[in-house]
Amino acid sequence: RNHEFSSLTATFLAVSIAIPVYMLIKCHFGEEYNAISINSFLFAEFAAASLLIAMGAVLGRLNMEQYFIMAILFVPSYFINEWLLLDSGMFNGFLDTGGSVAIHAFGAYFGLGMVATTGKKFEGKGELETDKVRNVFCLLGSMLLWLFWPSFTSSVVSGSLAILTAINTVFALAGSTLATFIFSKWIRGAVEIEDMANAALAGGVAIGSACSSIDPGTSMLIGMIAGIVSTVGYAFIAEKVCAILKGTDTCGVHNLHGMPGLVGGLSAIVVTGNVGVQ
Repeated sequence: RNHEFSSLTATFLAVSIAIPVYMLIKCHFGEEYNAISINSFLFAEFAAASLLIAMGAVLGRLNMEQYFIMAILFVPSYFINEWLLLDSGMFNGFLDTGGSVAIHAFGAYFGLGMVATTGKKFEGKGELETDKVRNVFCLLGSMLLWLFWPSFTSSVVSGSLAILTAINTVFALAGSTLATFIFSKWIRGAVEIEDMANAALAGGVAIGSACSSIDPGTSMLIGMIAGIVSTVGYAFIAEKVCAILKGTDTCGVHNLHGMPGLVGGLSAIVVTGNVGVQ
């Protein structure tokens, strides 16, 4: 409630750092990498998205200079993780087209690492509160993410797979939205706005890995599983995770990006039948 302006400023700052730094690193270490291309720009955007996920865990806890330092440290770490998963050959055959693992899970668990290592410094400084107005704006933001998520997952696939990928993403989001509504009402007794603003997007996170390789029915099933996992996370698991970390996961990135990201990675392994570790 008291951090909306600093959160927006930190977002601008993070994106302004992540995109140029990622492209500079890739130019120096990427093989046959052309910085002036749409693919290079999209992968830099993915790095920025993963950074914003990580920031969600510590939102409202850092000052602007600390967000700056976090961004500088995050991007090289993200680059190394991306290389290990997709280019090193260590996980040959591993499917992660839309970044369920490389973008979402990595960002979430990097953020939780930040929570675990900084939590004690914020003891006694009060809870991070919200209110009805902020919740409404949060829900509106989630609706925009819901609408534009298909362009995220289909942006780097071949033209022949773009339509299938977009449809699969919509089906997965539909599955997680329905599952969130049903399980939120069942678990809590009434639909919780926190669940609808977050867990309803879990299908988009989980479908990232296999979004171009399965049919819409399977996509919807993956989305429903992710929605259930995320809703249960917000209702029960979040409190236990925060107790273990001895800190607050402000935006619940573990529930929306961490666990559903792992669901996506596991679903890709089931689809390909290949763990791919060499």
